[in-house]
Amino acid sequence: MKKDDMEPEIKLPAHVLNIKDLSQILLLTLAMFVASIFFGALMVFWAGPKWGLLAEVLFIIPAVMIVLKRKMSFVRSFRFNPISWPVVFYSILIVVPVLVLGDEMDRLLNMVFPLPNWFDVRELMAIRSITDAVLIIGNGVIIAALAEEMLFRGMIQQTYEFHRDTATAIAVSAILFAMLHFNPWWMIQITLLGLVLGYMAWKSASIWPTVLLHGINNLLSTISANTPEEKLSWYSASVHVHWYWLVFAGILVIPAFMGFNKACETMHQRAEKESDQGGYREE
Repeated sequence: MKKDDMEPEIKLPAHVLNIKDLSQILLLTLAMFVASIFFGALMVFWAGPKWGLLAEVLFIIPAVMIVLKRKMSFVRSFRFNPISWPVVFYSILIVVPVLVLGDEMDRLLNMVFPLPNWFDVRELMAIRSITDAVLIIGNGVIIAALAEEMLFRGMIQQTYEFHRDTATAIAVSAILFAMLHFNPWWMIQITLLGLVLGYMAWKSASIWPTVLLHGINNLLSTISANTPEEKLSWYSASVHVHWYWLVFAGILVIPAFMGFNKACETMHQRAEKESDQGGYREE
């Protein structure tokens, strides 16, 4: 192949990996995940089922080690860019339609692809002591949301945004996000959630909105798993979410995302005016 026929080499920012390095991190992440299964089993054997949750966040270690070893910017590599308060507000507002509509979709899909009895995680998520609460909320809500967003919307999606188009980057991160959960019965739901998270991370150039959505989703799931069904009758019947909540969520979803988009654009415009470098938002 002639040199002229070769694609021009893309000069990457210092905080962005090339595809080869990212592939190595993904392989190491998979290996760490396998190792975490054994570590989790040991924790369950020694201390009890809830302690096995500590092993779930070990997958982020390879990515963090690479960033630290290469002295890359931790904030920029994992997309911990600051966001404005209006973006925070609309990120939280988006939680309502996304989670309500997502919950109903999950119920519908569960009618077609029901979870097997042996996969029921409600007992694992049951809070019966302060230790249980610390382990489940601290690890499953806070740490898991941070670690997963750092890897998928921070490092993976950001890398693909530089090497491919934005849509491909969001799709790849969403699919890998769903695959890492190793739950074929929730594959569709998690992928769709990943697409929403990916869009929010791209639009805001930060993972903070996705950490908020992801963390609140995990928190509400934990609360729901520990609340008797009769006490949730205001929200849902035995099978479906009440129709008026679905209508409310359907009405809210468009203005919530429009407000989010506008808040992000205003934030980026303000940042560009304040910085002569103009490199705050990377696309």
